[in-house]
Amino acid sequence: MDEPFTLVPSPTSPPSTKPLYPTLLSLTSAKTADHDLQFTAFLRTAHPSNIVTCTPMYNANLLAFARAGYASATRDTATDSLSTWRGYVPPRTRSGQGGLAEQVHFAKYIYIFGDIAYVLYTVGAMQYILAERSDSEDALGPSGSTDNLILAIGAWQSSMNGTVWVFDGYWTRSADLYKEVEKASWDKVILKESMKKDLTSVIERFFDSKEVYEDLGVPWKRGLIFGGPPGNGKTISIKALMHTLLFERAEPIPTLYVKSAPNSYSIRAVFTQARALAPCLLVLEDIETIVTPNTRSYFFNELDGLENNDGLFVVASTNFLERLDPGLSKRPSRFDRTYIFPLPDLKERVMYCEFWRSKLKHKKSIDFPLEMCNPMAAVTDDFSFAFLQECFVATLLIIARRQQDRDGTDDGGDDEDLRKWRRYELFKVFEEQAKLLRKQLEGSKTVAVETMTLSEARLQVDVQVEALPVRGLRRSDSTEGQLLVLHAEASEDVLPDLPYQAKKQYVINSAAWAAKQ
Repeated sequence: MDEPFTLVPSPTSPPSTKPLYPTLLSLTSAKTADHDLQFTAFLRTAHPSNIVTCTPMYNANLLAFARAGYASATRDTATDSLSTWRGYVPPRTRSGQGGLAEQVHFAKYIYIFGDIAYVLYTVGAMQYILAERSDSEDALGPSGSTDNLILAIGAWQSSMNGTVWVFDGYWTRSADLYKEVEKASWDKVILKESMKKDLTSVIERFFDSKEVYEDLGVPWKRGLIFGGPPGNGKTISIKALMHTLLFERAEPIPTLYVKSAPNSYSIRAVFTQARALAPCLLVLEDIETIVTPNTRSYFFNELDGLENNDGLFVVASTNFLERLDPGLSKRPSRFDRTYIFPLPDLKERVMYCEFWRSKLKHKKSIDFPLEMCNPMAAVTDDFSFAFLQECFVATLLIIARRQQDRDGTDDGGDDEDLRKWRRYELFKVFEEQAKLLRKQLEGSKTVAVETMTLSEARLQVDVQVEALPVRGLRRSDSTEGQLLVLHAEASEDVLPDLPYQAKKQYVINSAAWAAKQ
């Protein structure tokens, strides 16, 4: 039976059947070519009165030089195109706010340095600098004015400029660490005065005695080891030394701070940079993680091998002196002296309490008489400076939040010397926090005793592994007692994380060639 009506579909646009992939394949399929040659040839043809100079951004960063205020770079979108990525960058801290960031892949700039104007193209990580050619210069270069610009940028990049060189798999310049060093001072370091004077005089005499070393015919280098339990002033003393060299000398001495250098390549990079910046202070944090059975020979060759290490003052820190290789700690030509940073004695704990009292002078709500420093030091026997700091911080937080028990009871025993101080809220809370921290301290001592055999076994394994062919192997500890794990694959070099993934070459090239149309 025929239907009494017919369904007529509404006129709609059919879905596109044209795929994108063939276009992508067409644009990315070509003979292998050196795009840098293509760009340079094009710019020379388009600008016959200019000399074209190509320099990689990692070698001489023109835009960073301009951002620092030494030149000006104005983007020119009127005469050429622009290719960028734009995205979100999260805040550095949770309380902060994120923002937008831009990664430029192709752009044209009018660049001015001094009284000379240049045209600058950036294509990916390459920079093409166009400068007016004088009558005495060849069309193919080099350009005298461009060379002067590159030299100025290189000198700026090599200088400190309010930063400290930091190595953590690769070299970076840290403005944050520079600011921390600027605030550091020997006045904030609680050490015996004799040790302070010795440390400052040793390092000052070294950098002022180049001629003396040369006259004696001995290498102008020196090394110190800072050892002792954690939290007793090694790091803050290093910062004070850095402050002395950076801020208290007519000619500042640069500092290189090494957080980690787990392989031979990293050690090579560390010493290459140190030799380039000598005379300098080279700080090796936790040296027992740098000088391992796999790297000890290479490290020793870099430290006192055939290469010239004149001007290197090396300071190494460790929490585990007993784990150091004897060739490191007992060989004067490598590290000449070892400074021990033990747990603070009663006098030093009193000085530390007085330091906190001076910090709290402006707090009228906190009653902190000078005489209270002695009983505070008495209840913190065997505390490191780190534990003392935690005791003060925890105490002040409790007082600030008004959570202290005010029932007036005295559960602190019958010590007459301490009982009279418990009427002060500060001391009462401080003593309670000291008791809590002491339980933690005693617990850590118990753990150390229980794992002593394991530590000794590790040292024995290290000695045995030295004789094994361990090329490309990595060591790792296991909480289940495994002492050595051998991996067949060598660890890859660590590269810095970028806010965006690197663009593939064909995308950069396509943007560049599209821009010239």
